[in-house]
Amino acid sequence: MRLVKLVFISLFFLSLLITAISALFPSTVIVSRAIELNTTPDKISFYTADLNNWNAWMSDWKESKVLVVNNKASVGSQTIELLSKNDSSVRYNWVATGQAPYLVQFEWIRLKDDAYVIHWTFEQHVSWYPWEKFQTLLNEKVLGSKMEIELANLSNTILAETVK
Repeated sequence: MRLVKLVFISLFFLSLLITAISALFPSTVIVSRAIELNTTPDKISFYTADLNNWNAWMSDWKESKVLVVNNKASVGSQTIELLSKNDSSVRYNWVATGQAPYLVQFEWIRLKDDAYVIHWTFEQHVSWYPWEKFQTLLNEKVLGSKMEIELANLSNTILAETVK
């Protein structure tokens, strides 16, 4: 009986310690990447603001079945829904099964004549639960490298169209 009591007390204090450590992590996590391109805002908008055109540069869309209906796309266990767009940005709600939703934004900022910076961000708000907080530690590694690859694909797609 003493051993069982010791195990329960140890587990209780271990869970308190884990919860206390996770409280040190932020509840809002933002992962962002940017790329500079010599192009026009219309081309950037064409490929980022219309989900029907994402298959030209998003590698997951080339490998999976994608269903786009009324500004909402379903890709595997993920859904991406257009929230808003204007002349220099577009915002999406990106929901992946088992995770808190992401607010995704593309914005393009003019540097000079036809040079633009495309800035892509994933913003996620999580609850206080330790497993959600610890999951956000992977966001920078997993999402960041994937975003770099996809921005390179976007750049290649836009540049290939410009050459035509």
